[in-house]
Amino acid sequence: MSAPDKSDLSGRSSRLRRVVAVLLAALVVIVAALAVVWWIAKQRAAHARAEWKGPTLERLALLSITNEGIRRELEEIKAGPKPNIDFGWAHDQVLLMTNGEYIIYAFRHGANNGFVDHLFLGHGSDGR
Repeated sequence: MSAPDKSDLSGRSSRLRRVVAVLLAALVVIVAALAVVWWIAKQRAAHARAEWKGPTLERLALLSITNEGIRRELEEIKAGPKPNIDFGWAHDQVLLMTNGEYIIYAFRHGANNGFVDHLFLGHGSDGR
């Protein structure tokens, strides 16, 4: 058996290095592209939450027991569970606490795209 030619071995190792370098460069580009896509999606989710939060906070601040809809929901909850109410303590805009206090609330369910895109905002009967 004859010894391998040295020029043949160096050619193989140089080709192997080039292939590894190209694969590593491609991997870096793919990771960078995924990071950019993730960042853009995160920014969109944050923007959508901010667009919803501002007007919703203003609307919640104006709602109180003097609002006819809120008063009706509280009366329905206190009267007992109805078939159209999922829980005996919650309605469309009101949660009733065991101590008699209530929270007027709004919620938003996002696209559930991996970011915390679900929000719950509430205004308590104690003003907080």
